[in-house]
Amino acid sequence: MVIPRENLYINEALKMENLDVFIINYNIEMFSKRILNILLILNLTSFIISAPLSICDDCNYLSPQTPSPLDDATCPNFGGTNEPFIDYNVVLKTDATNFDSVVKNHFEILETCLQRGRHNVHELDFSSIKDNNNVIFDFSVKGMIAGYTTKFTKSFVENYLSKLDDVAIVNENKVIEDPFENEVVEHAPLVRRAKRPVDKMPNLDRIDQENFPLDLKYIYPDSAGAGVDVFVLDTGIFLDHEEFQGRQGKTKVEKTFCGNNLDDDGHGTMVASIVGGKTLGVASNANIIGVKITGKDCPLNTQNIINGITYVMQQKANNPGRKIVINLSATSSDFAVGEAASKAVEAGIHFVAGAGNSNQNACSFYPGKVETVTTVAATKITNPPNRQDWITDFSNYGKCVTLFAPGENVPIAGIGSPSEITSGSGTSLSTPHVSGAIALMLANSDLTPEQSKEELLKIATKDKIQGLDFRKTANLLLRVPSP
Repeated sequence: MVIPRENLYINEALKMENLDVFIINYNIEMFSKRILNILLILNLTSFIISAPLSICDDCNYLSPQTPSPLDDATCPNFGGTNEPFIDYNVVLKTDATNFDSVVKNHFEILETCLQRGRHNVHELDFSSIKDNNNVIFDFSVKGMIAGYTTKFTKSFVENYLSKLDDVAIVNENKVIEDPFENEVVEHAPLVRRAKRPVDKMPNLDRIDQENFPLDLKYIYPDSAGAGVDVFVLDTGIFLDHEEFQGRQGKTKVEKTFCGNNLDDDGHGTMVASIVGGKTLGVASNANIIGVKITGKDCPLNTQNIINGITYVMQQKANNPGRKIVINLSATSSDFAVGEAASKAVEAGIHFVAGAGNSNQNACSFYPGKVETVTTVAATKITNPPNRQDWITDFSNYGKCVTLFAPGENVPIAGIGSPSEITSGSGTSLSTPHVSGAIALMLANSDLTPEQSKEELLKIATKDKIQGLDFRKTANLLLRVPSP
């Protein structure tokens, strides 16, 4: 005869003397684990029990003596029945001593007890996800950063998740409505030549010399960035363009966080062409690696920016000896983006970001606000005969700007045809000049991110930029290393 375990608990309690009240421990293993998920979905205002529950088969880390965080989460009022679920980006507090344990414990609760599937975003084919309501998008890189994106109610986040000791950042995953605001592309093709048409590219002509007049040359180290990987986090790259054909360096779109890896916008292509295009690029032998984080049918959000950054971090973790530069033109107000950028630099990645195009203080935006990131503002060159460097009308400014680079009427590759060359304006076009310059440095050295930034400041052209009287910013203009 099998005695029900409930009776065993009762008999043991009845044997105890001087107790007026005893607690019956219910074992609820006969209930489906889905019951708890239903409670969470319905946002029940309370779920009070007299003793901790065993809520899953594998939750060995949950004990009667130590209630799990999930038990506590079901007790308070964490939302009305109609409260919507919202995407949140969460960064965990980790260091070299506790990384594995923090990640294990936190994710076990989410996966096992909330019944959500966990996917590594660096390996995931996003087109395979049809319903992301019960998905945990894990962007962790072992030993570097731990975090994820998933859906919670606002009150759950405010009343519980944000108060956990292992949570560093939890912010709503917001869409960036106009990630490349105030940028202009002129669809007036320029004349193509077999060699670099420097007379049509004053941007390159300007960054290899200190003073005007321009000498109609672009002089740079012979290595031209060979062996350096510049990851362009953007809209993809039009690989069939002539600027990317016949180069010593490779050009590819290695990862997409959208439905496809095609550049259906053109922004990534123009940025890539400045980094290392055959005739338009600063470092024509560098490897250009596209990571698509936005596109025509893929609105940019902070999740994809973080995914892109951490994807590159994973590549660095896989091969610590790689010389890697990240080029990111888009800006965000989310501190989680800044944290990811900071961790990338700590990992040895050279990080170059656009200052932004809203004529505001660049310190209002990430990742440019991060001190270890190289943040780039935009200049223009006035027309002859009295040529000068001026800050553009749209460029952001301030103490968070590292230096300036040309960013108005810059020749760029287009996506209209394999031979289309147009021109554009924006800090998105200033930024790849600097990424290319760092590639030129790294091809002949093993500089750390801190050292490459110091070298940029050391060789920069100083005190030539006009228009900074009321926009206090370091008066430094990019200059590439000499041969």
